[in-house]
Parts: sequence; structure tokens; C-alpha cells
Amino acid sequence: MSNILEQFNTVKLSEDGAWLHLNTPCSNKKAYADKDNKKPLRIKMKGPDCNKWSEFKLKSQRAKPEKNGKPVEKTVSEISLDDAKLLASLALEFENIPDGSGKGDLTCTYENAVKLYLDYKDIRVQALSMLFDQERFMLEQETN
Repeated sequence: MSNILEQFNTVKLSEDGAWLHLNTPCSNKKAYADKDNKKPLRIKMKGPDCNKWSEFKLKSQRAKPEKNGKPVEKTVSEISLDDAKLLASLALEFENIPDGSGKGDLTCTYENAVKLYLDYKDIRVQALSMLFDQERFMLEQETN
């Protein structure tokens, strides 16, 4: 008998993660690594109730960086790097993401994920968008 209350364990569901199937930027169609549409470009990432995201939210609420009593203004590059690092810490798996050499797929490491999110803004935007969609992480578990 399964515990009916497990559906309310959003922390566990977020820690388990869900798949983001990347869309092409212009047509918003699902992206594939092959012409036959059998190799989806996907990233499995932790969700909005995971511990890493919760820690980030707490830190950002507490930390108000200031210089000479004024808020520190970050550049677009600094904000992009912050976002890439956060998203990289939430990455669990890559599927069919090319490594750029044309010879293989990118291994899912923190460093590779940071580079991927920095180099490809639209992937970063899609990942951030998914992160704010808690329902996707709950639905992923219902289908498994």
C-alpha cells in the first residue's frame, strides 16, 4: 500500500527532478539531436522546492550587498554567471546534448552545465522558466 501523503512531499519531488525538453528558439518546437526526432535534447533538473533552490532564496533575501551604503549594481555578465551557476547546481542529467566536438554528448558536470548555460542564453531562459513551474515537477512523478 502506498502512502497517499507522498504526493504532498514537494521537496522529494523537486529533489528527484524533472526533464526539460529544450525547444528551438525561433519556432518553439521540441529540439532533437537527430533528423528522425528520436534523440530529444533534454536536461533533468531539480525543482523549486529542492534544498539548493531554498538555500539560494534564503541567501538572496538576507544578503543585500552594499558598497558605501548603496546597493551594488551587477552587470548583465555577472547576473548571467550567477544564474548559470545556480542552474548548474540544479542539473541532474543531460540527454543528447552535444559536446561541441561533433563526436559525443556533453557529460553532466557542474562545470559543463555552467558553460552550457552561459554560452546559450535561451537554454538558460528555458531552464529558469521551468524552475518557476512547480506543477511540471509534480506531473513528472505522476507519469512515472
